[in-house]
This record gives sequence, C-alpha cells and structure tokens, in this order.
Amino acid sequence: MNPSLRDETLALRGQYDEEPSHSDHVTELARQLFDGWEAWHGLGDGERELLECAALLHDIGWSQTPDGAGHHKHSARMIGEHAWKNLPPAEVKIVAQVARYHRKALPQPHHEYFHALPDRAQRQVMILGGILRLADALDRTHTQKITRVTATDVPDALLVRVQPRGPWDAERAMFDTKRDMLQSASGRAVRVAA
Repeated sequence: MNPSLRDETLALRGQYDEEPSHSDHVTELARQLFDGWEAWHGLGDGERELLECAALLHDIGWSQTPDGAGHHKHSARMIGEHAWKNLPPAEVKIVAQVARYHRKALPQPHHEYFHALPDRAQRQVMILGGILRLADALDRTHTQKITRVTATDVPDALLVRVQPRGPWDAERAMFDTKRDMLQSASGRAVRVAA
C-alpha cells in the first residue's frame, strides 16, 4: 500500500477501531486471498490497495453503535465522509462500499450508493467485498485461529485452504454464510478446507 495512503488509513482507524489486531489480521488474510485468485479476477495493485484500505477500516463503525448493529453501514458512511488527502473521490466510494458489504446483505436494488457506481466499479466492489467477507469470516472469533490461507481456482470453484490453530468451527460456519457475494461475482462455488 502507498505509504501516504497507509498512514492516512491507519490514522482514521486509530480514532475509532478499538480492536486493530482483528482488522490487521483480516487485512492480511484478504491480501492472501486476493493474491491467490489474481489469475481469476484480473485485478491489479490499485484494487489490492483499495481492498487493504477497506479491510483496515471495515469495523470503524463499531464506534457508532454499542451493540454493533448496522456497524457496516456506519463504516461506509465514515469512510465516505472522511476528508481524504490520498484517495480520489471515485476510489473513496469503492472503499466505502467494500467495507459496507463485509457483512449482512449483498447489494440490493434499493442500495443507491452501490447502483450509483459505474459498472466497472460495481464489479470491483463485488469481488473485493466478497474477498473481505471471507477474510472477516475467517477471523470470526477475533482470535486469529486461521494463521494463513492459500487461495486457488479451478474451472468450477474458488478454493481456500486454511492453516488453523486449533478448532475453527465458528470460522468455517461463518465462511459458509459469507461466501455468497464471491459466488455471485464469480459464478462459481467457493469452498474452504484445512
């Protein structure tokens, strides 16, 4: 990640994220997934940087809601409202939407911010958001039980092999719940195994 953008992102996160170890770990898992599937998605360093930015900031919305309800929407709003110096407005919109879709519903017809994006940006959000959903699922317990992932693709599926540290039932169950966005973006099954 560009050092200036990284510094700005970490400064924003530092104001609001009370558990940076989780977002750091999710960011690392997201990088590993993105890199492993590069031949499939065809995205480059610029999109990788947007994914990293969204992953570092995906939980800042917790600061606005004590029980976490709707925190993904708060994260998107906070990213969108930040006075960015190192991220152009079009990219801010992508980062905000990637963070917004790290949990709960996929883009729906009434989600105006998503549908206001150009088609190319919508595709980027679907892929990057799908990757972030999986990375976040693989740290469901916020205990870094999944130490590393290896992502590969075959004609009919996107595969994730995990290196767990102990039981990872909660992470596996959440992966199964949150693979929907990437399955939609890829038109393939998304599977995980140790």
